[in-house]
Amino acid sequence: IKNNIDLSKLPKRSFMFWFLAICTMLNNGMNGITYLFYGLFPKVMQQSVDVMRNLPMFSSEQYQEALNLYLSIAPWQYLLLFVAAAMAFSGALIMIWKLKPLGFHLYTISQILTFCTLNFIIGGKMAMNWSDIIWTICLVLIYALQMRYIQQIEKSENNNIAKDNDELVWGKSALN
Repeated sequence: IKNNIDLSKLPKRSFMFWFLAICTMLNNGMNGITYLFYGLFPKVMQQSVDVMRNLPMFSSEQYQEALNLYLSIAPWQYLLLFVAAAMAFSGALIMIWKLKPLGFHLYTISQILTFCTLNFIIGGKMAMNWSDIIWTICLVLIYALQMRYIQQIEKSENNNIAKDNDELVWGKSALN
């Protein structure tokens, strides 16, 4: 099947969209690896924290409190955060590479999952503050604004695929 999409007529991905998606993938990729490691290897994490406690740069009371906080989170909670990070990474990848609305939906669900995990399941000092919540809402809104471009591209692709299918079934002369 030929794909006769005139790329010049399709909306371009904006620089901001590229930048946002790449930052999202980098951030959630690194966070996801960290959460997966902490969730799967809690004993190694405990050993790492024990080593860090003895380093001069982590000797302050604030660092000690942060290390205790990280150890107080259950492995399954880290794995839940890993799932959210993996969904956000996948959503951004699907949005920027495949230009599919599914990516936006995955990203939005991942943000809701992260919000619920940090605020209701883990809570305490890991809960999101207002600036985190506002920033998350802004990012979702920026991605939502880009959805119209993604939907235009998808609609154009679907129209061309339908036209190509009609040509295969009815022959090119039947459509002219």
